[in-house]
Order: sequence, then C-alpha cells, then structure tokens
Amino acid sequence: MKKIFTLVGVTLCAMSANAQDVYNAIVDGKLATEFAAVAGEKGGVANNVADGKSIITMTAGKATVTAVGGTTPANADGGAQQITPGEVIDAENHIYETASVEAWNDINWGLKNQGDIDFWYVTGTGNPYVKMNAVENSKDGEWLGTYKADYVYYNPDGSLGMPITGLYYKFTASAAGAFKVKVWANKGNRKTFVVNAKTQKAERLLASGYINGVNDADGKKKLLTVEQVDSVHHVYIWGDYEKKLAAGPGEGQTQEDFDAKMAELKAETEATEADRQFVIGNGNQNFWGWLTFDVEAGEEYWVFQHSSQIGFGGFEFHEGKTAEDLIGGIEAPYVYTTNFSTYEDEDGNRVTWKGEKAVGNGQFVSTEEEGAVFGDYFQNDGTAQRTSYCLLPEDVLAHSDKTHELTIAFWVSAEGFTPAQYTYAPLFTAYAQQNNPNKDPMLALQSRGFAQLNCAGWCDFTGANNANGKNTVYNSNAWEATDKNPAGELTHINGGNWLEDQKWHYYTAVFTDDALKIYLDGEVKNEWNVDGVTDGQVITGLFTNGADLKYVCLGGNQAWGWNDNDSPFRYARLLIKNSKMTQGEIKAQMTADFPGWEEYFTGVEAITVKAQPAVNAIYNMAGQQVGEGFKGLVIKNGKKVVIK
Repeated sequence: MKKIFTLVGVTLCAMSANAQDVYNAIVDGKLATEFAAVAGEKGGVANNVADGKSIITMTAGKATVTAVGGTTPANADGGAQQITPGEVIDAENHIYETASVEAWNDINWGLKNQGDIDFWYVTGTGNPYVKMNAVENSKDGEWLGTYKADYVYYNPDGSLGMPITGLYYKFTASAAGAFKVKVWANKGNRKTFVVNAKTQKAERLLASGYINGVNDADGKKKLLTVEQVDSVHHVYIWGDYEKKLAAGPGEGQTQEDFDAKMAELKAETEATEADRQFVIGNGNQNFWGWLTFDVEAGEEYWVFQHSSQIGFGGFEFHEGKTAEDLIGGIEAPYVYTTNFSTYEDEDGNRVTWKGEKAVGNGQFVSTEEEGAVFGDYFQNDGTAQRTSYCLLPEDVLAHSDKTHELTIAFWVSAEGFTPAQYTYAPLFTAYAQQNNPNKDPMLALQSRGFAQLNCAGWCDFTGANNANGKNTVYNSNAWEATDKNPAGELTHINGGNWLEDQKWHYYTAVFTDDALKIYLDGEVKNEWNVDGVTDGQVITGLFTNGADLKYVCLGGNQAWGWNDNDSPFRYARLLIKNSKMTQGEIKAQMTADFPGWEEYFTGVEAITVKAQPAVNAIYNMAGQQVGEGFKGLVIKNGKKVVIK
C-alpha cells in the first residue's frame, strides 16, 4: 500500500516588502499586540467587552482598521436558546420581535491556521446580522414554546442597513488609495462584502488566492489570479446551465421543449448572478487569500462575511494606488518539502513522491519501529568520499531571485556514528555539477555550524563578521577550546557537539542579502552580518545566481576535494522556501513536524497516570492533578504533553 505524507511549511502571513503601510495580525506564531492585549497571545475570551462588542483598533501609517467582535445568544440545556419573544412580525411562521435574551455567548479572539499551506489568521466571534428576531421552535408540526434567534443579514443594495453586531472590520485611510487585506472566507455559499459605510452599498472587490479543491498538476494548492478566481466563480454560477446546454436534448425530448427549459434555467441563473458575485470562487469551498479594494480619503469601508465570520490576517495600504494596480503583486511563495516517504513503482523500485534520489549507498528508510520519531527518513553512508548522498530536484535553490530570502531547514541525527566520523562532514551542499570541488558556484552548510558560499562572490562567514565577534564551533572534535589566528585574536570557540547525543535535532539556515543565521534546535547559534558588496562578503549571488546551483545534495562531501568521508547522517522533514523564517516560525515548524520535541530534548520521562477522575484532567510529573493554567510537562488523558 502506498503511504502518502504531506509536510507543508508555506508562510503567507508576511505582507509585501514594498507596501507603504503594513499590519500583520500574526507575528511569530502569536497574535499581534492589539489582539494579544485583549485575548492573550494565542487567543481566548475577550476582556474588553462593552455593549456586547469587543473593539480592537490597528494602525499602520495612514491606515486605521477597527475589528469588531460581537455577541450571539447562547444555548440553554437541550439546545434551545434563551430568547423571550415580543411583538408579532409573522404570525403564520411564529416570528416575533426579540424582547430579551437571557444569556449570551462569550466573544473570543483566536489564532487559527488553514494548515495545508500554513495560512495563519485571526478568528473572531459572531455572525454580522443587521437585526435579530425570535422564531419559535417546532417539531413534527408542533410548536414547542421555546425560541431561537432568527437573523436578518445584510443585503448588498444596503436596503436592510449595516450589521449591528457580530464580526466585521472597518477600514479608513487619510489618503486615497487601495487596501489589500489577507482573509479566510468560510464555505457554504457565504457571501463576502466590502461596503461603503456612507452609501451602505456593497462595492466591487478583487479576490486572488486559494480555493479549496483547486490544485496544480502536482496536487498542491494553486495560487489563483483575480481572473482565475472569477473563472471558478463563473463555473459556480453558470456550470449547471452550460453543462446542460452542451449536452443537448435528452432522450425523447424535443428541441423546442429543450430550448424552453434552457431559457427558464438561464433566466433563473441570471436572476441570482448579481447576488452570487459576492461569493468568492466556488460557494461550496472555502477561500483564503487577499481582497483588494479602492478607498477614498476619510471614508469608512466595512469588510465582513454574510452569516459567518471572516478570518483576518492583516492588511496593506497603498496611497495613490488602485486595486487594479495591486492585483499583480501577489505571487505564490516557493516552498519545497519532503518527508522522504517512498512507494513501489511499476518496476518494483522504491522511489520517493517528490523525486529525490539516493546516490551510492544512501537509502530511504521506512520504519514502524515503536518509539521512532520519524517513520520515514534518508540514511546516508559515511564510509567513502564524494560517493553517497541524497540528490534533490535541481531547481530547489532557483526561486529566491525576487525575494532575496532563503530558508533551508531539516531534522538530522548522527545515530550510529561517533563525532570523529563526521568532524568536517557537510550537512547540505549545492553546486553546478557533480564532483565539482572547490569551484564556483557552490554552497556548503557544515555540521559544525559553519557555512561557505561562492556564487558571484566568495563568503566564508568568518569570525570578523560574526555578531559575537567570533565563530562558535559545534563539534567537540573540530577544535580545541579556543583557536587563535597568528595575530592572537580569538576567532573560534567550542560550543560542544550538538549531535553527539545521537538524537534528532533541527537545523535551520536563514539567508538574506546581508545576513546569515544558523539555528540549532530553534536557537540562533551563529549569526553573520555582511555588507553584501565587498568581495569576500557577498551573499546576494545566492539569489541572483541560485539557478546555477543545480546539483543539490543532503550529505556527501561533494563541494571539496579533501579526503573527508561523506556525512553519515539521517535526514527527515526537509523544508526549503524563498522567504526568511523567524525564530517563532522555526519553532512552530518544529512543533508541526514533531509535537513532542521539547519533552524529547529535555529527556524527562513522564509517569503514567491511570484511572483519571475526569476527562482532560492533567497531572504534573509527581502524579498530582493540576489546573488548566499549569505550564510545563504534564500528563493529559494518559499522554505526555507540553503546555506553554
């Protein structure tokens, strides 16, 4: 049986670098300051509720955005809502004015991720209704004498008024321009509106992004342009009509009868088209991406979703621009991920889903061994030179020419080998062709926490460029406690061997034009700052000439002509992307790959608690029950978890 695994690390929360005024609602995997002050870093019940609303204001340059979360009636026992009816509105259908509501749900702000493309956004509470009536519950034709909310929602012509509560966002700017807003929109034919508060009428919005179920040929979510989103929407509106029209008359159906039926269906479709234009893409699938719309100086625009809650990831405001100007500025981030899982092809060979190749004695391993951290990984051989490695697709380093940012990250283990066997072993190498030692272009990331780069300029990342004034070496066999150059200046210091315990560890290298940071297990261990111009300090070539690095390897002493063996490491969960990851994002990725990594690194063995007195009760390591506010390593439902 084929095993399919997906590991996705696309991060879309960062806005365009050239935007004038930018606000990110999610920062390093946490709610931005304005939201966190009301509901905590990860979200929760709002602590600023007044008159049934929680109001949060965000500013960036000339733009101000106000988020409004609202209350909705709570359910009593049995599911009925505690609503008291008032004057009759519709006697036949038992609809009344709402006299009072006895209980309201809490207003919550939360942090949520779309998941399959790592799309983070803020969630809020409350459907944005313009009026709430009371309707009597019924069962089997009998009226029950209990009442639930009967909501009246916004009409795009503005005739019913604006939402009085629920979740909506108000946008204003002190200058004319255009907003680009990151959103998540729910499925179920919910309509999404941008409304001019003065006219109360819905205005044209341009949507570009992702629609659930619309994928590229390789199965990845496809980033859709405005035209492509509109095309999906067209199919949603006209698909039934066009399909039946193309099929022609059915068996036994005359052409005249067919034409009459099609004319009727066309009229029905046209009658609903105006309203359906506010459904982004296919109404039965959710959407995540960007809404772009024009604004006049000083006027207020509301963004909300019909009968649901819209997710909000942040915004850009561009003074003097139009929505049409901005829609070309959204590009799909490049993300390459693999977990090295394999399947058997038609010839009986084990091959990977993403096309990686095991060269020499390297091999892809799939195991169901109890206690294994990763069920699939690449195991390299470390007994020869320039012989064994994992060869990656040749374009993985060819996508940073516009962003000038690059992140390379993976899990690595030295299990089964001693430090002496991998003292100078590279973790990751890239160059123009096979066995091209000591020539440009090349990139090498060393296991001891160093790097070398020679793409349109050499950069050796020396101690002089290190933020600490010296390089720290993370291999106990590589250097003495201190290593001095002829001038007597301290250039290296030993930081111990991070791989010596033979556990899995997380390596991350983050490049920009003028800096390289190397993280080990989510912590910065070496950081170099370079000017990006002077010979010997050039990183920029990695971006401008990255497409020349076609022979890209995990393991394998390919970039040098020295007599050191290939690296004998295990590799799992590789991630390469054309953006820079922050420390918060790196740790979030570690948790996504390996939820128990913090406990794993501490080496603490949790006790087993049987016969818990209540579902979800939690215990500390002494077996004592503790409250939900307890932080640290605990037992919950018989499992070890870390509560932050």
